[in-house]
Amino acid sequence: MTHTSSEEQNLPTPQQLETTPPLTEEGYARTFAVMADVTSEYDVMSGIADRFISDNKFREKPVKMLTVGAGRGKFEVQLVKELGLNLEYVCAIEPNMEQVKHLEVSLKSLEVEYDINTSFFDPQFRIEEEKPQKFDFILFCHSLYGFDDPHGSVLHATNFLAPGGKVLIFIQGGGATAAIFSYLVEKSDPAIFSPKKCIGDHSLTADEIISQLSKNSEHVSITTMSERCYEDVDDFVRRKPDVPTRNYKVDFWLQAEYGKLSEETKRVIYEMIVDNCDVVEGRYKWKHWCFGMVLSV
Repeated sequence: MTHTSSEEQNLPTPQQLETTPPLTEEGYARTFAVMADVTSEYDVMSGIADRFISDNKFREKPVKMLTVGAGRGKFEVQLVKELGLNLEYVCAIEPNMEQVKHLEVSLKSLEVEYDINTSFFDPQFRIEEEKPQKFDFILFCHSLYGFDDPHGSVLHATNFLAPGGKVLIFIQGGGATAAIFSYLVEKSDPAIFSPKKCIGDHSLTADEIISQLSKNSEHVSITTMSERCYEDVDDFVRRKPDVPTRNYKVDFWLQAEYGKLSEETKRVIYEMIVDNCDVVEGRYKWKHWCFGMVLSV
């Protein structure tokens, strides 16, 4: 007689695995744009960046900045126009062509010298010889999720630091976003949906980056700042009939369309989201942590 453990009995069969594909580049850009317009996280990031700019006297001296995974450039504009970053030059790296057309508009509005590079930022990445090679400020604004080797990419970035320069990394802390993404990965057919197949691996957290750097990069100094953020998910939680069934925030966190998942997987993810909410002024707010990591060498 063959005995089957309870763990084996609970494993999904191939027929039960989710087969919803990851968001396309266009879908990712669209859901990101919705998130960028409504998220409260920019306020939290602004507070962290304000302290960073003050600590490094980046209002008093002209700054050359490298921004890796710049997206539409919204936060870069905020750094200059709202926080007073004394920007002299910026090199913006963004491979997603859906984002680049918006990024161009954002950087033009800063009225400083700029370049846009559509290459991937990997260990082979180099800057054209006639361009600035060293930077006072290197920014990763929630972009590390899209890297095959986030730790290696951060270390590679330190090669572009000018003397006294700093790297500022914004990344999520451990919590519900990583949890619901990891749950979907666990329940999906890996040939269709996996972190490697997604544009962003939303299981990546600050703790993982800090742990890797602490073990393997003794020459890198790390300090962190963190703050809790809230996102309004009241319509999603209450399932109001007068609002669209698709929720772009949830799709962005999952990196897949929630509405195309099986009823059981949707139920579990819905409960995970509700369990991670606080009710603030009568509305359900999804809570998560935003980390600002500052690196120097």
